[in-house]
Amino acid sequence: MHALQSFLFLGLPMVIVGSPVMEKRTPSSPFGLYAYGDGIGGAPVFTTGDGAFIGKASQVDNTEAAPALFQVSSDDSLLANPNTTASDSSPTWSNLTFFVPDNTTSSHQVEFTNSTSDINRSISGFVFYGQFLLHKNTQGDLQTLWYAIPTDKEDVWSLNWNSTGDDTEGQVVVTLKATAPSKESDDTSQ
Repeated sequence: MHALQSFLFLGLPMVIVGSPVMEKRTPSSPFGLYAYGDGIGGAPVFTTGDGAFIGKASQVDNTEAAPALFQVSSDDSLLANPNTTASDSSPTWSNLTFFVPDNTTSSHQVEFTNSTSDINRSISGFVFYGQFLLHKNTQGDLQTLWYAIPTDKEDVWSLNWNSTGDDTEGQVVVTLKATAPSKESDDTSQ
């Protein structure tokens, strides 16, 4: 019995010392974000330099439209630059900050800005759970309140945050992942 107690006593520090350390992990930079939801099978996040959209940037008929490549900053904000290899255009925007509107504004659209002002918007607090993008609010709650609304362009949706108070028809709840779809497809519902 004494030998068993000694073994357990000596082995316990090894369990504690051998435990993995929790550390913050983000996708390798730069990375794209992709929306997944009912009828949306991995559509990339893109912008024209201000609003955030998901789908095919080429459908927008705007030379500024391009999929965004992201980097996570030390304050958990997301900086975006155009992915010019995935676009036929040469956008003039760069180093834009991705943000979600706060609950004091009537707008629900997620946007990009070149300002660090956080009035009526949250520009930091973006964290990843595996490959899933979440937002950590000022109370410390992790949230994923992403949803999409179809635009007048085929295969293009506006990316929105927190549908509370938004009665727009056609809303689709989506998740944002740093994982591209396994198969490129013309049909975004695949």
